[in-house]
Amino acid sequence: MNLILSDLKKSLFEQKSAKGINLFRIFFGIVLFAQTAWFIQSDFIQENFIDSKIRVPFASFISPLPETSLKLLLLIMLASSVGIILSKFYKLSIVTFGITFTYFWLLDKSYFNNHYYFISLMVFLMFFIKPTQESKSTLSINGSVAYWQIFILKAQVFLVFFIAGIHKINYYWIVEFQPMKHILETKAQVSDLSFLASNGMYAFFSWAGLLFDIGIGFLLWYRKTRKIGFVLFVCFNLLNFWLFYNIGEIGFFPFLLLACLPLFFFDEQVVVGKNKLEKTSVIPDKKQKIVSIFIASYFLIQIILPFRYLLYDDHVDWTGKGQRFAWRMKIMYKEVDMHFYLVEEGSKDKLEVNVGNFLNDKQYTNLMYYPDFIPIVAKYIKAEGNKRGLKNPKVVADFMVGFMGHKKVPLVDPKLDLSTLNDAYAEEVNWILPLDKN
Repeated sequence: MNLILSDLKKSLFEQKSAKGINLFRIFFGIVLFAQTAWFIQSDFIQENFIDSKIRVPFASFISPLPETSLKLLLLIMLASSVGIILSKFYKLSIVTFGITFTYFWLLDKSYFNNHYYFISLMVFLMFFIKPTQESKSTLSINGSVAYWQIFILKAQVFLVFFIAGIHKINYYWIVEFQPMKHILETKAQVSDLSFLASNGMYAFFSWAGLLFDIGIGFLLWYRKTRKIGFVLFVCFNLLNFWLFYNIGEIGFFPFLLLACLPLFFFDEQVVVGKNKLEKTSVIPDKKQKIVSIFIASYFLIQIILPFRYLLYDDHVDWTGKGQRFAWRMKIMYKEVDMHFYLVEEGSKDKLEVNVGNFLNDKQYTNLMYYPDFIPIVAKYIKAEGNKRGLKNPKVVADFMVGFMGHKKVPLVDPKLDLSTLNDAYAEEVNWILPLDKN
């Protein structure tokens, strides 16, 4: 083991061709530009911040800036993505884009998705890349970099897929074919492709997805299987885009992943003489040690974080605790029938509240899927009840959930005052009824 670790550490500081990492930077930057342009074109600020009546932030101290400042941030993000593509003011562009982009999705949990999280992580790692060309021909892909700069990006992509595959090794995915069954039924209905709604297709997509996620990183990493991996990777992401573009949120994720392909190619060592390879870098031993500790620490966190749900009771996708930041992608399916009520003190009458009147589409969907939205929504409902003169009202709900295609059962006690609950992630979610006892 010590020999393996020693060889790995040595290889991390070898000088490799910068072609792959520079092509990645250019392609990834183009997708970031397109993502930001879409934010601007779709009036993201107006819909999600100005018109929104409620926020569910990741932390209470994170709040939106005034409308003009938010719109200015989007323009700054757009300019920063151009800086990344051209490698002009590279460090400033990376830091600016990373902070502003992450700030936007931290403002409300409903904006969180795996591809936003992936962007933030990759941009963070890109900060440690030393640009090989910052003048003259800014789009040049020549030069060399220490291999560790390529390795951290490759390893992040590898972990995304591998961990996603590990999560799919469960009864619902491999036996009941959920949620692929629901996804394919929806696609068949929307696209008039009835052949998708069959047991054979459910099984194929479920098992193929599982095997792809677990194996694709290895196929791309090793030179002998890299071409096979390339073909499978391209086909998988194009198929994913086709499958989800009109039935669910997929966004630019397939193209972000395709932009990462160059990282796994052009990994030849740099020629410094006629036939002589430059095998090691000129990085001092002390700096090599710091870099090695950083890499080990970062990826230890990335490996542990997605499995923190093992510390909690009940199914992670039922309670939602440990579900985010875990690469549990397209793995959860719920059919929800929810009705919230205000009950005035001393009264048995229930006044139904239409939560769709104050939640935007993303928030409404997240309320169905993530129980940690319930306490915040309940507090808002109670506050509105107080404003309307109700005497010390409580908020209750008939919240019925059909988990992974099974019959609908209650998520919470219909008599529980939900407005008295704290954030579901700030305490044990013991107010959520156990799935196995429903």
